[in-house]
Amino acid sequence: MFPPEWDDGPWSSEGLTCYTTYRIVKEIYGEETARRAYVERWQSELDDYNNNFYVRQPEYLSLLPEQYQADIAVSLRSVRLYSEMPLKLLKAEELVGGEEAMDKILFDLFNREQDWEYPYLTYQDFLDACDLKEEDLNLE
Repeated sequence: MFPPEWDDGPWSSEGLTCYTTYRIVKEIYGEETARRAYVERWQSELDDYNNNFYVRQPEYLSLLPEQYQADIAVSLRSVRLYSEMPLKLLKAEELVGGEEAMDKILFDLFNREQDWEYPYLTYQDFLDACDLKEEDLNLE
């Protein structure tokens, strides 16, 4: 249900899966365990991403051989998918009023009437369902 485009954004089924796994672990093992195992790791990875030389100075990435550029790009992309997106979902959860509200939003999104010409769930669809703007989910 996620768009097949491979862009620079964090929106993906992988990010939603990470968020959902966090929620399951939180339910079974408690908030502290889930926070240490997931949220702290995600935040650490995102901090490392934001401090990465090639993120801060992207003009230097193009100076590297293509294989190095590709390896770095894949590594950076995985942080956005597996750490940034779940953190954004957690922030959205807080802004919409908690887990129950988020569960309803996600339930409605995944059970909506689909447009078969473009059946994907986009980041904008999610933001609209949450009544949020992209900047509302910026992470500091």
